[in-house]
Amino acid sequence: MIRRNRLIVPLFGALLLAGCYPGEQHSARFEQKWPAGTIRRLEVREVSGAITVDGDSPSEIRMLALVRARGVEPNPREENQGYFRTELDGDTLAIGTRDRHHGHFFFGREIRVDYELHVPPSLALELRSVNGRIATRGIAGEISATTVNGTVDLDATGASEVAAKTVNGRVQVRFLDDFHGARLSAVNGRVTASLPPAASFFGDFTQVNGDFEAAFPLSIHSNPGSRRVSGEVNGGRYALRITTVNGDIKIDHVLPSPPTPPAPPAPPTPPGLPRT
Repeated sequence: MIRRNRLIVPLFGALLLAGCYPGEQHSARFEQKWPAGTIRRLEVREVSGAITVDGDSPSEIRMLALVRARGVEPNPREENQGYFRTELDGDTLAIGTRDRHHGHFFFGREIRVDYELHVPPSLALELRSVNGRIATRGIAGEISATTVNGTVDLDATGASEVAAKTVNGRVQVRFLDDFHGARLSAVNGRVTASLPPAASFFGDFTQVNGDFEAAFPLSIHSNPGSRRVSGEVNGGRYALRITTVNGDIKIDHVLPSPPTPPAPPAPPTPPGLPRT
């Protein structure tokens, strides 16, 4: 019995070392388009990788996906070489890895997919990542963004509700034109919400360790001992709920976008040359 154990232990150790040995690295680029006529919702669920969504494409959804893989061989017979899937189900387009375990370092296997998407601004978004940044620009539809290790940076028109959450990282949301409610939270990180001066909201802010700062003239009703602050602005029509454990909370005025500089004048045409 003792002799058998001596054989099993070295064999297991050899297998473990072989599995942890860094595998071959691969990279790939994928581009795809979908007509946006019947699609109302976009879901992106990834383990490792950044997700960026820009609401600048009114008639179609365009995807650029950059894959970096280690220890996972591409399969040319599968969609996107087997690294991730795209699936259209009714009015929902879902994008993400087929095997969730591929995103972790486990026996030398790892996949990272960075997504850049251009969508209609009215599309509803559900964005999920474990290790990666999530960012949006110019989105008018509902936004739900969650990551564990990464920042959340959202630019929204404010026409719909926004939910954003991270564990290790900051949350920063800018409501460019209006405000219709938001739920924002972080465990280890700062949370900043920037709203138009005319936004009507009831604020409910909870934190354990951190500073609180507000640019709005809040009528504050604090709760001693719980580090909770609540207040009403411009009639308090929509809820703004923010929680953080180790981080500051800041409620700011949204800054207007800088104006586009005018195009430089054309250089004068030298005498004797025809004008174009």
